[in-house]
Amino acid sequence: MTIKNIQSKPLIRWAGSKRKLLPILVANTPEVFERYIEPFCGSACLFFELKPAKAILSDINTDLINALKAIQANPYIREQLIKIENCESEYYRIRLLDPSTLSNKNRAIRFLYLNRYCFNGVYRTNLSGKFNVPRGKNTGSFPAAEIFEKASHSLQNAELKVSDYSVILSELRAGDFVYIDPPYSKSGRFTGEYGVGSFNSNDLPKFIESLKALDKREVKFLFSYRACEDVSEALDGLFNVQILSVKRHISGFKKKWGESQEILVKNYG
Repeated sequence: MTIKNIQSKPLIRWAGSKRKLLPILVANTPEVFERYIEPFCGSACLFFELKPAKAILSDINTDLINALKAIQANPYIREQLIKIENCESEYYRIRLLDPSTLSNKNRAIRFLYLNRYCFNGVYRTNLSGKFNVPRGKNTGSFPAAEIFEKASHSLQNAELKVSDYSVILSELRAGDFVYIDPPYSKSGRFTGEYGVGSFNSNDLPKFIESLKALDKREVKFLFSYRACEDVSEALDGLFNVQILSVKRHISGFKKKWGESQEILVKNYG
């Protein structure tokens, strides 16, 4: 199955976002569930599409969750963002600011500004946790005020947490629906993408056991990941596994754009 691009401007730009897969993700969402959970929320595009009545959005990225909390509390935060000049000198001045010295509000503004104007929506840090992504080109402006307001309204139904995915999964119960979209790491070494402590291929064996535990507790899950032999073999025969083709261009160079295969795994009909 091949997924075509869809046109919608995201509130938060995120490398690896599932906007292109939204039609398929929505079609594969269970009809009935009591609570929606995303332990690797990123741009939370499926959450914003589904608008569940009760949700938990979680990530280990403190700045991301803080920014979502700021939007949740203030639907008009865009007015402050658009007052900041979009230029190279301002980008690198703001990037140099130590987020730990800022108020939660200013920390959120810093994150949202850098996220909008950085290269390809990439979140990457060095080993010290300092954001080091260069300024991008043709990033566009911030989404319309209406998008911020609608996002703030949807977030009123969400509990926002900074947490490791394993903690969130261990707390889920029957009646929950969890969408799991971890970073697609091809090696266990630190690359800086998604920050210090982010999910990588070394976590896969433990993660697969977590999926089995969720199934035993009657928690419905939908899991998306790059199509790789070890994961496919471990899950095939246990759960419903689909192979998808989706266009990817995280590298930012057109000659490297193309279709890649991903898997979509669920434990319900």
